[in-house]
Amino acid sequence: MLVEKSRYRLLCPTCELQIIDDGTVTHCSVEHRRSLLRTEYDERSFRIDRTTQGMLRYRAWLPLREEVETDFGTVILKSEALNAHLKTPNLYLAVNGFWPERGARLPSGTFKDIEAIAILGRFPRDGRTLVAASAGNTAVALAGAASIYGVPTVIIVPESALPRILFARAPAENVRFIVVTGNAIYDDAIIAARELGTHEGHVFEGGAQNVARRDGIGTTIAAYMENVGALPEYFVQAVGSGSGAIAAHEAARRAIASGAFGTKFPHLVLVQNAPFAPIFHAWAAGSNSVEAAHRPESAYLAGAEISAAVLGSLAPPYDPQGGLLDALTESAGDVTAVENAAARTAAALFEEIEGVDLDPAAAVALAGLIERLESGAIPRDASIALHITGVGRRRLARDRHIVPNIAARIDSKRA
Repeated sequence: MLVEKSRYRLLCPTCELQIIDDGTVTHCSVEHRRSLLRTEYDERSFRIDRTTQGMLRYRAWLPLREEVETDFGTVILKSEALNAHLKTPNLYLAVNGFWPERGARLPSGTFKDIEAIAILGRFPRDGRTLVAASAGNTAVALAGAASIYGVPTVIIVPESALPRILFARAPAENVRFIVVTGNAIYDDAIIAARELGTHEGHVFEGGAQNVARRDGIGTTIAAYMENVGALPEYFVQAVGSGSGAIAAHEAARRAIASGAFGTKFPHLVLVQNAPFAPIFHAWAAGSNSVEAAHRPESAYLAGAEISAAVLGSLAPPYDPQGGLLDALTESAGDVTAVENAAARTAAALFEEIEGVDLDPAAAVALAGLIERLESGAIPRDASIALHITGVGRRRLARDRHIVPNIAARIDSKRA
């Protein structure tokens, strides 16, 4: 596949500067309020590439600069049994995971595979090393994809994430892992990755600031649009950093701008895993910041108690222009938080109805949807997209026993 490298630009939502992308840009060069760059595509209409399957059907709205090939992507399902149980006639599941009986075949069993393909499709293959941080899922997905394309990659993870990072086959030699030891969490891995990215020949992937990561998962909304023919009224997803929710909102913005999908954004309904819920608390308090800079020790302890460890981010992109606060406000959205017990109940319900296991984060999302339905905050007859960010990993785990080759260990610098 030949990639046209000039079919999109980056736009700063604060100063409206347009930037020609080299595949690594994550910030506006002008000094002003923090903001998340967006992609502006030459193709404004919703165009589907019907010669392929999966996420690349929506390549017109992906910032691809290098060749990538895949046939996997989001599967849109309408579960009659779950709809009957919840009394929701218009609930659709946006499934990113491993559920081959229903067409879902993501190698890691999570939506991180879609992000990984988009990240590697944008990153320049000029010998520089891609540096990324992960709490577990990104590590598995990115290591697998980088092994295929031979992109030099360093993935930094907290030591607590190692039990979740297993492979059926060892990653290629171009992929290396660095472990942050001690009482480290995801944010410590991000700090280390950002610092390594300043070294010669290394580029920090950028996390939520990477337009490829966001537009990759934005194909989840595109898949819904193709299958249902409209935008949902409500989009429900569990969040840690919240980049997936921002991605959904940005994809809806492009859909609305196309003129073919109305004028209303889907209401974002974001779900956190209590007791670790900085986004929920900031939104409920009407705050402009999650005050992550304070990083109280109690927050670390709460993060250790949640069942969905991948949702434990202390510094989500809440306050930048184009970030979570703006997306929630513009979409007339809401944030809720559910306890571990509610998530376990939701997971058991889903497995009883559908016969497949939910990832803890996806169970949090389902529990949040149930809570919103029962409270009346979401009308039961509304059109709803529930983002299932991981499913079927129990089956995948049976064949995964290979631990990553750890190149180095570094101290978290915290007691």
